[in-house]
Amino acid sequence: MAAVAVRGDAPDGPFSHRKHAALKLKCTVCHTGAEAAERARFPTVAQCRVCHTEIADRKIPLRRVLRLPDLVFFSHARHVAAKLECSGCHGDVAGMDVMKVGRGASMKDCIACHKEHRATIVCTACHELSQ
Repeated sequence: MAAVAVRGDAPDGPFSHRKHAALKLKCTVCHTGAEAAERARFPTVAQCRVCHTEIADRKIPLRRVLRLPDLVFFSHARHVAAKLECSGCHGDVAGMDVMKVGRGASMKDCIACHKEHRATIVCTACHELSQ
């Protein structure tokens, strides 16, 4: 299943998007791949250490926030190319200490968004029917 997860409770406390957004970083600084790939990646410990030299080289726990069924094909790159803002689906992440789902990811939510932005609602645009 495709998933969106966030950094969970690390030994030094939960990850805060709000605190990091105050630095005026683009989402893609940490979430590489969002502009050109199907999936946005989560930062590695090595990426975090660029600014946070004090963290040990350890795994940082993730907490799943959103899960898409296997039969759903979602491409961040397509949505970025359509000039959609990250906040349209993810909500006001810059104002969140703890990540929550912004806009729902149900079929009803996705179709409503596609209609709102005059995008196709043909089944095969989002569903790989050969699975």
